[in-house]
Amino acid sequence: MLKLLWKTLLVSPAFMGIVLASNSAAAEGATQSEFQFNQSATEGVELAQAQDELLQKLENYSQEGNSDSNDQVTSVSELRDVSPTDWAYEALRSLVERYGCIVGYPDRTFRGNRATSRWEFAAGLNACLNTMERLIQENVAVLREDIEKLKRLMQEFEAELAALGARVDNLEGRVAFLEDHQFSTTTKLVGEVIMAATAAGGSRSSEDNQAVLQDRIRLSFNTSFSGEDLLVTRLSASTGTGQDRFTLTEPNLRVINPATGQPIGIAFEENTLINPTATQTFNIGPRRNEQDNDVTIDWVGYYAPIEPLNNFKIDTYITAWGGRWHHFVPTLNPFFEDFDGGKGSLSTFAQRNPIYRIGGGAGAGMSFQVGFLESLLGPTSVSFGYLAGTANDPCLNGGGQNPDGSIRGCQSGNADNPATPGFEYAESDGGNGLFNGNYGALAQINTNLFDVVNIAFTYVHAYHKPDSPIFGSGIPFGPGEVGTSFANFSRSELNNAFAGGSIGSPGTSTPDYNSEADGQGLLPVNPFDIGGKVTNSYGGQFTWRVAEWMNFSAFGSFTNVRFIGRGLSAEVWTGGGGFAFPDLFKEGNLLGIFAGVQPYHGGRNRPTTANFFELPSRNPVTAEVFYRYQVTDNISITPGVIWIANPDQFVNIQGADDEVIGTVRGTFSF
Repeated sequence: MLKLLWKTLLVSPAFMGIVLASNSAAAEGATQSEFQFNQSATEGVELAQAQDELLQKLENYSQEGNSDSNDQVTSVSELRDVSPTDWAYEALRSLVERYGCIVGYPDRTFRGNRATSRWEFAAGLNACLNTMERLIQENVAVLREDIEKLKRLMQEFEAELAALGARVDNLEGRVAFLEDHQFSTTTKLVGEVIMAATAAGGSRSSEDNQAVLQDRIRLSFNTSFSGEDLLVTRLSASTGTGQDRFTLTEPNLRVINPATGQPIGIAFEENTLINPTATQTFNIGPRRNEQDNDVTIDWVGYYAPIEPLNNFKIDTYITAWGGRWHHFVPTLNPFFEDFDGGKGSLSTFAQRNPIYRIGGGAGAGMSFQVGFLESLLGPTSVSFGYLAGTANDPCLNGGGQNPDGSIRGCQSGNADNPATPGFEYAESDGGNGLFNGNYGALAQINTNLFDVVNIAFTYVHAYHKPDSPIFGSGIPFGPGEVGTSFANFSRSELNNAFAGGSIGSPGTSTPDYNSEADGQGLLPVNPFDIGGKVTNSYGGQFTWRVAEWMNFSAFGSFTNVRFIGRGLSAEVWTGGGGFAFPDLFKEGNLLGIFAGVQPYHGGRNRPTTANFFELPSRNPVTAEVFYRYQVTDNISITPGVIWIANPDQFVNIQGADDEVIGTVRGTFSF
């Protein structure tokens, strides 16, 4: 009907020409009138035929959407007839490659610079506009330059867009929608909220045994300037600061009494020693000392690929705050690893090899493929990095923690030791800055075998200030994120709890006992006056996709610890493995079973030098079972149980030697 109407309107001028020609005999001869008639009629019929072809093109195009989508072409390189010299080619290329919204036809023709296909191009613009509207509604970034490109294309193809009518109604209004509703032309907001109810029993202090409901919120602003780079700025807040504490009320840890050279028992102040082995992922806050949902920036990092040579790309990473090795290094613990988020394991131990928690802060790293090994080992990558924990602090000496939790500023000398009244620590608080404070340097090689097995070997060299925990991701003080207190060797954590405790049996308060010893000219009992620590760690990771429904992963590492100024060293060991069952009973669900030994101090009977300690032969064996139920694409609920034997390596006379933690975690992601 549409074609018939158009033909009628277009042929009408020919008939008008016939009437006018028959009435003009006085001015023109019959032959000339006949010529005019034939010319007018011919032009009218040719115009009608041309418009009929145009209408047929439009009608054919209207049926394109009904064809099999598999026949469509979404790569501009496949569109053979697009001229590279036409500006529309570049516009088409960028939009196709970035959004996949303009499609060609099965014969791979898309003539963007020929009038006969401008209708197709106009319809493609409409498809791209639809795609970009959808992305905006899904909070996906659309670049402003692409919006400007659409506006220019609309001007260029204004007539064709108008002819398409209902399919491109209100183009100006729709472009205005893109501009008004885009949070940022280059930024995507990603968020995660965790709410977890957790309770524990066993070896905990009687004053620290209540069930709690805690939360951790992360909001990330992911910004891209080129479409290939990424700037991450993340806000974080938490009410779970990882203070899962237990203490001893009777002497059961033996140290060396320098006055006699014999072992003597000590006890820590109740409810002061934080237990790192019981840390869960939602307890990982910005610096482990924020609480009550204080909002802080806990990570600023930038990713950018560079190509120094053809077919050789280096993925670079630089961070000014809160950098971690797992931000750019493969950890090879799929399903359990969620970067301390709310979709993987509950415990920090099952997340990844603890070697990746040695070092953190500000610095840089890189990863790249090693092509010549691919034929031998499969796809192989190498990663290097350097991170400094207090890179922002120019203080030469300072940053330690007092017994009341306050932080010492810059010091001209050594700080006072609360366990030995009237005496200073043997070592200073340590330096700061990019190269004089906490730092870690990492190297790793990772390879893929047969597309089902991945293996990685990791080396980390690090320096830790006296109050800094070894497995604390570079923080200057506080408990570690995993492992026992004696594997982390934080001077302030151990010594402050000891200063509030007692020595001997019956127990005498630590300050009184050491004051009395000083009055008698004897050396004080001072086992935790340790200085800075230099560590060399060696680790291996392995993952095997047994089947689509089951994955196995495992890790192990060894750390040699050298105490600066004491001539002593220690060994720290850890290892574990687990099975993951993805999509169990429902797509998106996950059952995880993990077991191993958290980082522990392995040199129990060595050393026996005065002023140091010895530990009984007890390891913090840990087992975890959790099941994540995916309620919707954005909401999951994860109940789980964690069992820890000998949480801090020594016998707890007050209660059970084991600890059991039950958690129900709700995760909301958007």
